[in-house]
Amino acid sequence: MTQVSNPCPGHKITKYLIFGAASFDSRGMTTVAITNRKGGVGKSSLTTNLAAALALEGKRVLVIDMDSQASSTAVFLDELPQGALSTAHVLIGQAALEDIIVPSTREGVFIAPASRELTAAQLTIVARTGRETILRRAMRSLQGYDLILIDTAPEQQLATVNSLVAASHVLMPFTPDPKALEGLRTTSEAVAEIAAADLGQATVLGCVQIAHDRRLAVTEQAREQVRKAYGEGLLETRIRANSSFIVCPAWHRDIFAIERGERAPRRGSEDYRALAIEIAGRLGWKEMSDAQVAV
Repeated sequence: MTQVSNPCPGHKITKYLIFGAASFDSRGMTTVAITNRKGGVGKSSLTTNLAAALALEGKRVLVIDMDSQASSTAVFLDELPQGALSTAHVLIGQAALEDIIVPSTREGVFIAPASRELTAAQLTIVARTGRETILRRAMRSLQGYDLILIDTAPEQQLATVNSLVAASHVLMPFTPDPKALEGLRTTSEAVAEIAAADLGQATVLGCVQIAHDRRLAVTEQAREQVRKAYGEGLLETRIRANSSFIVCPAWHRDIFAIERGERAPRRGSEDYRALAIEIAGRLGWKEMSDAQVAV
């Protein structure tokens, strides 16, 4: 277990936070919720491009989109047909999770898509008993995936709570921002509150810096803040600032597909391949963690 300083000083619930990688759900399957209660930190970009990187290493990955903005869905599907089943229908009990999963534009990646109906679905279930565990129960019948990644909304809404309850791990992105630590702190509190309520026991897999720009002093300032608070919970891989990430949802492709034909350095592909290998090491996937990063 990684030793870290208390990221939420003064909050007793932090005793429920677990840092490290030795955590699995009841099926022995690794489920990682990509989450941060601060918006605009690249959760969907991290979800989709990490999924693609792992698929390129031979892993079979499922992405569950639990954000009504449906950015992960936009990257991995050319279009979501009108009336198609989505995670909204799973929440309200109108569809089984396995029935909404479809192949994505990236071989080896499958997606349970989201839609704008997810917002209304959360209002529908707000009075139901067991509303926080709907996704976890829906996932019980899933088989055949090496990894499940859950894209979450920044707000602490029922879809996000369901994602954290269902997760065996949590991966928290942050950007070069003076308030970077605040988003991680409130996210850590949410994870700890779920553990304290005996709803789940997710392991904090780590914090990863997105949009790293060494020209900006705030980049290293934010990184140092996170290092002081989370210690070895801070991943060494940095995802460098790159305008190519912006077009991924519009072109319905991940960064590897976007950069494939470019002659310029493919920084996004390099960074996500390195991140995939570092994540594999934290998860104990020796066949990947021993690999050399192609640059």
